[in-house]
Amino acid sequence: MFAGLIVSLILGVPLAFSMGGIAVGIVYWLYGAKGLPMIVQNTFGQAWTEVYMAIPLFIFMGVVLERAGIAEALFECMYRWSGSLRGGLAIGTVGICALFAAMTGLTATATVTMGLIAVPAMLRRGYDKSLALGTVAGSGTLGILIPPSIYMILLGIAGRTSVGKMFMGGVLPGLLLAFMFAAYIAIRAFFQPDLAPACEKFSLREKVVSMRALILPLLVILAVLGSIFLGIATPTEAASLGAVGVIMAAAIRRELTWQVIKESTFTTFRITGMCMWICFGAMCFSAAYTAAGAVIYFNELLAGLELSRWTILATLMVVIFIMGMFLDPFAIVFIVAPMSFPIVQALGFDPTWYGILFIINMMTGYITPPFGFNLFYLKATAPPDITLTDIYRSIWPFLAIMVIGMVLVMLFPQLVLWLPSLMMKVRG
Repeated sequence: MFAGLIVSLILGVPLAFSMGGIAVGIVYWLYGAKGLPMIVQNTFGQAWTEVYMAIPLFIFMGVVLERAGIAEALFECMYRWSGSLRGGLAIGTVGICALFAAMTGLTATATVTMGLIAVPAMLRRGYDKSLALGTVAGSGTLGILIPPSIYMILLGIAGRTSVGKMFMGGVLPGLLLAFMFAAYIAIRAFFQPDLAPACEKFSLREKVVSMRALILPLLVILAVLGSIFLGIATPTEAASLGAVGVIMAAAIRRELTWQVIKESTFTTFRITGMCMWICFGAMCFSAAYTAAGAVIYFNELLAGLELSRWTILATLMVVIFIMGMFLDPFAIVFIVAPMSFPIVQALGFDPTWYGILFIINMMTGYITPPFGFNLFYLKATAPPDITLTDIYRSIWPFLAIMVIGMVLVMLFPQLVLWLPSLMMKVRG
């Protein structure tokens, strides 16, 4: 199955149809025509899962925020407060990416928007090219770790674990990684001031006035995450609250025009359609994979090897890391999660904790050559003189920070588990 998938992708067959076609072929080979309804039933059974409704809502939030000019206002606010510090503009960019992550659940929104706004601004002010590009490429990945994350929704479904717990579990690791990115930039700027020079200073009044840009985004974040934490809303209901919140934010900023609504709606449909086709193909692949006995086989294989549970976990992490270099994250979720979550739970690890490790590992895939999505998002939006080689060179420090962050989460599980346990106490 995996060999066929690789060959199909090399031939240029779209991912959804590669996985779906291989699944149909395998099931027909194993069970004949009578086995094909199993794929249909499994796919439609999963597709009717209510939590999938959150995906178009979170996508809609991100698109409206992009169209409503909130990103530009946030960047101006961060620039006024941190621009006078060495590396302040890059540190502010990390902060904006973290805010966008908490509002949209997407990586593309932050990477594309900051590629258009922050990279030219940093280059004009004398920032090192690699530092500017790496900051945007690395920080843009926070969208899949800081909730609400679309990949957490898919991972929760595929791994049969609580999406709400994963949302809460991703908060502290996401903030930790954002802090580590900012600390790295600050240290580089301190020892190599030419890489990230200080920019112009603003008066206190100008700084305070610019903080108006933070009010609406923070209210949207509180509405989404606060409602989940307090048990007022499910992730799907929280997504609808967020969608209403961004519409109100755009209206307050007088950006809610018919053109914005039209563009946001069509873009949401287009992205959602792409995501769901990949999901359907991955569901078919996962169903065929399970029907072929692969999950049972791997469980028995690992049990027979008599390895320690930490060795098995490390092996899974390496496999996901390598797959992230070549495969779409949607495919990785639906291929690996159904196999690995039962193994991890049988080994005695917490599924929420493992899910966050899984997500951090997929973050590395977004910036790892040759097929890291953020690398291509950034190439499409950066100034014309920026080459793909420049972008490849810029990501290595941020990739190392992600790996260090993943190790810290492995060593200190409470970074993930503390907020979910507190959430359960509050609800109880």
